[in-house]
Order: sequence, then C-alpha cells, then structure tokens
Amino acid sequence: MAKILIVEDDSDLMALAQAILQTKGHLIMKASTGQMALDWIANSKPDLVLLDIGLPDISGIEVCKKIKSDSATRKIPVIILTAFKDNPTKMKTTLTAPADFFLNKPVKNEDLLDAVKTMLEKS
Repeated sequence: MAKILIVEDDSDLMALAQAILQTKGHLIMKASTGQMALDWIANSKPDLVLLDIGLPDISGIEVCKKIKSDSATRKIPVIILTAFKDNPTKMKTTLTAPADFFLNKPVKNEDLLDAVKTMLEKS
C-alpha cells in the first residue's frame, strides 16, 4: 500500500482518481492547490504525487520543479496530468516539468493504474 498525493482542483476528477487508487489499497492524500501540495509533501513525504498542471495558485510545473529540486523530495515519483492536446503546449510541458511520467486527460482507469504501478515499482 502506497501513500499517494493527488493534486487536482477539479473535485470530480479528484474523487474519481481517489476511488480508482483506493481499490488497489493505496492511502490517498488530497490537495486542491499547489501550496497545499507542497505543505503535504514537506510534512508527510508521499510515495508518489499525481499532479495536475492547471492549479489555481501555483502551476503544476512549478510544484514539480520544487519537488525535484529539493534533495529531501526529489526521489518522489511525479505523474503529471495534463489536458493540453496541442503539440507545442505538450512539448513545452514535457521540456519544462521534470516529471517522471505524463498522462493526458481524460485518463483511462487502467492507464492510471498502470502508470502508478510502474512508478512505484521504479522508486
């Protein structure tokens, strides 16, 4: 059982991801803002972060950069969720966010579970 932080400002997507991951026995922490996520990470060191790019306060890209630049948290796997469909935006996101994995929204349940399993096994 892994401790997973879901960072998502859409409550429906948050609830869906939580339900999917809990079926596999994972303990879920939730944050709806970038700052809330950084506070959770500093205090509880999750095993994995599922991170939306479009957050209301700090972009998911900046949150990811902060996680990966801190020696205490840089080994935490980060999966970025993005709704960006156009190639220039996807390229920019991929190049600027030092995430471990990227998933496009809407995410299929099995793709989410596979990505989480893979990242947890690698860490």
